[in-house]
Amino acid sequence: MPVVVLAVIVAFFVVDFIFAGAPGAPLGAFSLKDTYSYVSAPSLHPPVIKSESPTVTEPDATPPGYIFMANFYDLSKGQIKGQSGPLILNNALQPVWFRPVPVNLVASDLAEQTYHGQPVLTWWQGEVTKDGDTTAGEYFVVNRHYQTIATLHGADGWILTLHTMMIDGDHAWVTANKDIPMNLGKYGGVADGAIADSAVQEYNLKTGKLIRTWDALDHIPPTDTHALPPANGFPWDVYHVNSISLNGDGTFVVSMRNTWATYDVDEATGKVLWILGGKHSTFKVDDDAKFEWQHDVTFLPHSDEVSLFDDHCCQLTGGGTYLAADGPSRGELLKLDQANRTASLVSQYSHDGDDAAYMGSAQYLPGGNVFVGWGSQPRFTEFSKSGQILIDGLLPSPDLSYRAIAVQKWIGLPLTKPSGAIRRSGGKTTVYASWNGATQVASWRVLAGSTQSDLNVVQNQNLTGFETAIGVTGHYQVFQVQALDSDGHVIGTSAPFN
Repeated sequence: MPVVVLAVIVAFFVVDFIFAGAPGAPLGAFSLKDTYSYVSAPSLHPPVIKSESPTVTEPDATPPGYIFMANFYDLSKGQIKGQSGPLILNNALQPVWFRPVPVNLVASDLAEQTYHGQPVLTWWQGEVTKDGDTTAGEYFVVNRHYQTIATLHGADGWILTLHTMMIDGDHAWVTANKDIPMNLGKYGGVADGAIADSAVQEYNLKTGKLIRTWDALDHIPPTDTHALPPANGFPWDVYHVNSISLNGDGTFVVSMRNTWATYDVDEATGKVLWILGGKHSTFKVDDDAKFEWQHDVTFLPHSDEVSLFDDHCCQLTGGGTYLAADGPSRGELLKLDQANRTASLVSQYSHDGDDAAYMGSAQYLPGGNVFVGWGSQPRFTEFSKSGQILIDGLLPSPDLSYRAIAVQKWIGLPLTKPSGAIRRSGGKTTVYASWNGATQVASWRVLAGSTQSDLNVVQNQNLTGFETAIGVTGHYQVFQVQALDSDGHVIGTSAPFN
């Protein structure tokens, strides 16, 4: 699907304003500036995420165990820094696990879910042309060993978008888009136009079979949108579906960015039961709680509260530009009074200077902290309940992340062996050790000798990051590294190397 630069919100890539790359730059090529390069893992180049966190003064406001994200980039600003791919960081913003996607793909929406009673990772990856057209998209499911156990592709002409996949038993609920030819004359567009239709789909994750499609065009009139129809015939992004929240009672809640509204839908009938926000809200929304161009609408478990990321930006104009935000972007928590049909503001969290034109996420954590991904602004922030910044991570421009979330616990048990390598310089020998995705490594042990049959322990060192550099004295021909857990037990041994 073609994309009008700064004139229509991107529908299939569904990151709103992603544009063509630098002239002559091959799609997917990446820069090594502001990226990691590892001696023991030379094929991995994740971006360096810098910390701008102040000193934490609230001892009970504990940062998360891990941060989940996936980096892609604003194509209008040149090559991505580092490879795109799902990325797990620890709370020191050091990579723990990274799986780069092929250079012609981008990744998004890394999440932890449960499948068949076991924790899994899920993410989206797909093909995007230099013009921002998504030609294919699929979801991956991997287990704790990082083995792929399921993949999901769109059916019936629908393309899966990068916004959301929610696993429910053997089924998966996803967001999807499809171009529909339409005469847009009565809406101010062209006669031979098209709309970028949006849907919520349910698939059998084991078989890939499509179970049902809830098509927005069947239930929401195009006049409910706040997006202007393009004048040049490119598809009109009327709805822009961007999140699903399963209620567990036979209904789901779906967010449509471009109608500024969230819809509660009966799964069996497809009927819209109520609307929050937009032009025809069922709820009376307090002025300080109103949102625009929202993302990541999530109902908190066992409560009448709903969290969301309020971009509060941006209306497109006919001149190929978009208007400035008319309010700050914020993570927002609303309280719904179902009996009286009112919505009020419970709390909000913003960051000076970080108003997002598109994308974003807001996660209200069980302990009271709030984790916000700032979408088009290359930042994620964790706040304490009182609003103090605990973590403030900054991606290298032009990198972005559609969503960033906090995960308190993830145990990664890769089936690969640890990796080791050596470098000799100026009479000194340094051994490098890493183990992509292993979360239980506390320290490293170096074995060395003249042959593989006479290796002995020559050095120990605590883990210092994704890759640990270990100085070794003496002259040896063959090396091996062992990963140790916090109790000093060997949990992995590399192949010998020299």
